[in-house]
Amino acid sequence: MEKNIDIYNKIENCNIKSKIFFEDSNKKKDKIFIFCHGFCSGKGSNSVKIVSNMLLEYGIPSISFDFPGHIDSVQGTDKLNVDVCISYINSVIEYVKENFGSDIKISFYAISFGAYILLNKLIGDISYYDNIVLRSPAFNMKDILVKSLLKESFEQYKKNGKSRAGHGGKIEVPYSFYEDLANHNLYNDYKEKRKILILQGEQDDTAPIEDTYRFIQNKPEIELIKIKNVKHHMEPQEISQSTEMMLKRLNIKS
Repeated sequence: MEKNIDIYNKIENCNIKSKIFFEDSNKKKDKIFIFCHGFCSGKGSNSVKIVSNMLLEYGIPSISFDFPGHIDSVQGTDKLNVDVCISYINSVIEYVKENFGSDIKISFYAISFGAYILLNKLIGDISYYDNIVLRSPAFNMKDILVKSLLKESFEQYKKNGKSRAGHGGKIEVPYSFYEDLANHNLYNDYKEKRKILILQGEQDDTAPIEDTYRFIQNKPEIELIKIKNVKHHMEPQEISQSTEMMLKRLNIKS
């Protein structure tokens, strides 16, 4: 089952449009996954639905939400920056603990831009998380925005102070979004030692796998599973395939 819910964000004084995937059961859950969607995606994407349904086969509920400026978000892209996005994740974590118990084991499944935001959130975070899974992570989000997502030249973007971006130019991002990305450089800032599992297509045409090699260099705690003949946008069967790899690697059992 799935249900749309609102999660209150105390920092931004707004509701976060969210979706919870769960079994119709009174059995207490001991683990849950939180999704962080990619750029121009959202809480009900194909990826989220496929992975959440596969998790439910093992009795694991999950929850997803829309970042600012995406799908049903009440906040626009003027709020699309790292700190506000992190506050969204923190609000979802608070909701999970309040509604599922403070002892529930929280895992993350973060895609592309969502992975970039999650890693920024983890900097200096001493909380325990059960599993951290990144799919097609956008480590170099600043360059990805300029090279792959903007629908205008960078010069026009800077001059106009805004540009359409993403698949089909779905959203309009202010130039301040680029400036914020430039101020949050994961290669310089991320020094955590958490265990992380990365799933990525070898032919990723948006977030080059070379960026991933650079990020995981000298980080033996991070495992990369490369998927042959797969690009950044995964087809449903590729999502299922990568999820099966994840479940096996994390030794998730019902």
